[in-house]
Amino acid sequence: MYKADLSSDPKEVAAIEARRNREKDRQNRFFNVKNRVMGVDVEALNNQVEEHKLQEARERNKEEAYGTKNVHYDLVAQMLEKEEAKRARRMAKKIQDFRQQKQEFKNRCEFKLQDPFQFQGCVAQYREPPACLSDNGPFCGPASMHCFLGEDLDRASFLRMQQQQFRYNLDRQLQEQQQVRAEQKYAGKII
Repeated sequence: MYKADLSSDPKEVAAIEARRNREKDRQNRFFNVKNRVMGVDVEALNNQVEEHKLQEARERNKEEAYGTKNVHYDLVAQMLEKEEAKRARRMAKKIQDFRQQKQEFKNRCEFKLQDPFQFQGCVAQYREPPACLSDNGPFCGPASMHCFLGEDLDRASFLRMQQQQFRYNLDRQLQEQQQVRAEQKYAGKII
């Protein structure tokens, strides 16, 4: 028995030898009763379980790290909110102090609109004199308007004069009524 049918191609020889080795390994696994389990590769399953456990451990570590970072960021955010609230309170206090010191009610524009004594001629202790005291005052230039609608610079003297006129008219009416009564009495006695 001579081996005359051997091919001389080394690739073919290597492929045939590899097939023979695989077949021997398969037969060893199949006929070995201690390692054989029908239909399941236990070693591969054990490797998968270990990989799964490692993956879960990595994810747990990642979640814990993420949780600690979240806690840290929450603390930082709370500190920033407290600082912002303090800053807002300080600013509000400064504004309130400024308003109380520099923006008194008598210095506001609205004060003159809401001043009950403005057009009555009453002089209160906090009031300034009117800008124009008369139609030909020292503060009025050649192009300035001297009299505005609703402005009465001589209101106090006008009110006094009006009250005097009212008293005079009242006295006169009373005298006329007394004279009419006296004439009626006199006419009643004659008849």
